[in-house]
Amino acid sequence: MKKHLILICLTACISGSACTEKSDKDPHFMPPSILTEKEEVVYPDDLPEPGEMIPYEESPVDRPYRPITVKYASGYPPVSSWKQANTRLLAYMYGYERRISTYEEYSAVTDEYGAYTADGAQQATGRFYVKKIDDRWWIIDPHGYRYYMRGVASFRKGTSDRNKKAWSERFGSDDNWVSVSRNELARMGVHSTGAFGTNGAYGIQQTYNAANANAPFPLAPSFGFLSQFRSQKKHAYADGNSANAVGLVLYDDWGAFCEEYMRSSAFQPYVNDQNTFGFFSDNELDFSSQNNAILQRFLDIKDRSDVAYLTARAFMDEKGAAKVTDALNNEFAGMLAEKYYKGVREALDKIDPQLLYLGSRLHGTPKYLEGVVRAAGKYCDIVSINYYSRWSPEGKTYMPKWAEWAGKPFVVTEFYTKGVEDSDLNNGSGAGFCVPSQKERAYAYQHFTLGLLEAKNCVGWYWFKYQDDDGTDNSSKPANKGIYDNYYQLFPYLSQMMREINYNVYNIIEYFDQQ
Repeated sequence: MKKHLILICLTACISGSACTEKSDKDPHFMPPSILTEKEEVVYPDDLPEPGEMIPYEESPVDRPYRPITVKYASGYPPVSSWKQANTRLLAYMYGYERRISTYEEYSAVTDEYGAYTADGAQQATGRFYVKKIDDRWWIIDPHGYRYYMRGVASFRKGTSDRNKKAWSERFGSDDNWVSVSRNELARMGVHSTGAFGTNGAYGIQQTYNAANANAPFPLAPSFGFLSQFRSQKKHAYADGNSANAVGLVLYDDWGAFCEEYMRSSAFQPYVNDQNTFGFFSDNELDFSSQNNAILQRFLDIKDRSDVAYLTARAFMDEKGAAKVTDALNNEFAGMLAEKYYKGVREALDKIDPQLLYLGSRLHGTPKYLEGVVRAAGKYCDIVSINYYSRWSPEGKTYMPKWAEWAGKPFVVTEFYTKGVEDSDLNNGSGAGFCVPSQKERAYAYQHFTLGLLEAKNCVGWYWFKYQDDDGTDNSSKPANKGIYDNYYQLFPYLSQMMREINYNVYNIIEYFDQQ
């Protein structure tokens, strides 16, 4: 069994002046914090030396920093070609001084949800909701406090032999599993789960929440509305192709089905539940993909009586168009998205209008289609984005466009990196970048989340995922995606550098928002 080293420091290092001196090179330099098992701040001596102070190229505000360089790759191991990117760490940001360094300090200014209690409350409704305060969007927690989402996706038990053995040895019961995981994650500033809680995890989590009102573990379940619509109403994918799934919303009974499904036993456990943060109606719907426009795909449907083909044909005839263009495809995709999200929204308003609708986890091309994002913003409370293929969040381009198009906040529902050199997994699957080791995973987390915190329309993120893949996951291509390894042990360097960001999200936001 592979053991992870836990960073532990001497008391003298924790409190000594040598650990807290500022760099001669930069009077605003604050050394990076790594939190030990005792959750006291120490400063590692192995952090990469930063470069000279420069502006951050994707920043919408003037906050320079001293970059480190990190290697990453978009392919699967063995990696034949690495790219290099400037990377931000909290330690090397000009003018920023960390305010919170211990869990004791963090818990003094946050409540059981991880919301910020130090500057007063908004209206408390007993449920989560979103509100724009001044020019920044916020989640408001059930007590009325401003909350920035820091969550983890795919909270579930592993299914490989070593997962099962480790789970039994470490937890032994469902309640202990949720309780220990919830408390360990909360002490990292991670307070919620989102999507893919299979193997009964949602129900186990709700049972825990019912018995632990003072230490809840909110969840955001994911559903497959379109696949259920297809199977329950006996509709067929056009040409038998699941990529054409969104064409199902063109059937007249889509809206009625959404209400029927929300009244069913599959959805009802989450209705009027204070600790159900919100829900996802589907995942990564193909409103178009790279070089595969949905309008053209529907025009190519062989069954000329199919409703998707007929709708596409009528659209082209109405436009007097002979050829699919990007503009026409954008408009058509937006029309489909409008029908999709409207059906879910109108049903939800009848069932539980206070439950946050988080959309369908836009990814790839769809998150860059104005028509799709506008439709999502019109009917969702928060637009969900699975954010891959970018080392840095697009602070000067698409994040501002999402604010304009949607008129609603967004949350990143998937992002992660995979360590290559110190993982026993082949890392042969997944959309996240490969990086050399767990240290680079930690650096990537700080870099990416700092970019999100700058965006006033972003209300948080979910790391993908709770635990590494293992065994036969992803067609025997398991990957180092988790906060936990396959023995249910936290990756120390990653989790500890997560804490530095997570503990300080509210004062980092204040730093970025200073005029």
